[in-house]
Amino acid sequence: MTDSLKKIGMTMFVVCLMQIASSIGPILTASAQEEGSEEYVPPSCIGDASAGPVKCNYRGGDNYFGSFSNGVPNGRGIYVYANGDRYEGLFSGGRPNGEGTFIFADDARYEGTFENGNIVRGTAIFIDGSRYEGPFRLVRDVATDVVSSQPAGQGQFVFTNGDRYVGEFFAGQPFGQGTLNRVDGTRCQGRFFNGNLDANGSCTFPNGTRYEGELRQGLPHGQGVLIDSAGRRFPGQFREGKRI
Repeated sequence: MTDSLKKIGMTMFVVCLMQIASSIGPILTASAQEEGSEEYVPPSCIGDASAGPVKCNYRGGDNYFGSFSNGVPNGRGIYVYANGDRYEGLFSGGRPNGEGTFIFADDARYEGTFENGNIVRGTAIFIDGSRYEGPFRLVRDVATDVVSSQPAGQGQFVFTNGDRYVGEFFAGQPFGQGTLNRVDGTRCQGRFFNGNLDANGSCTFPNGTRYEGELRQGLPHGQGVLIDSAGRRFPGQFREGKRI
């Protein structure tokens, strides 16, 4: 069983996702002035919006290339932020709306469907190659009051080594029924509680043994019982995948 339980790096994606799920914010329009934020300064644009794409430069150094109407991006275009981030895809009312890709300066990215500037379904790809696939929902951090798009509902997270968690997500973390499939053939399923993959559930291993009980970081840890291929049961305490 030891080989089957070889521990992988289980640093989950939650912190990374909180960092990149930001503010694919609205592109500044006249509504900003109406909402009491900073004074609106229209972009400097070249080209005829009625005849084709235009190029625009915004206060702060952002640039835009694409379809333009009513003073804001509408249709297909590319918006490049001064910090190196960019969005490529469909716009409506000056915000990402429809299919598109948001590429961060560090090469992390969102690909999928956007509504009013936020991704609602698609894939988040992280700089280490891991990725989340599924729906997103706006979440407000109660400590910072920051609102960001986070995994929510039925989705999957694929680790760089090929391990895969499939199941329920809530507020950006695994929370609910799910299954962890490891590349070595180990399969753990049950109720997961957080991004560390702590859970109550059961695991089956390639050598035919089974485990039922508590999991931490996707490994037997806490109170549980090991059941060998002959059906014999060995209850006890487990730590980091080993019975003690």
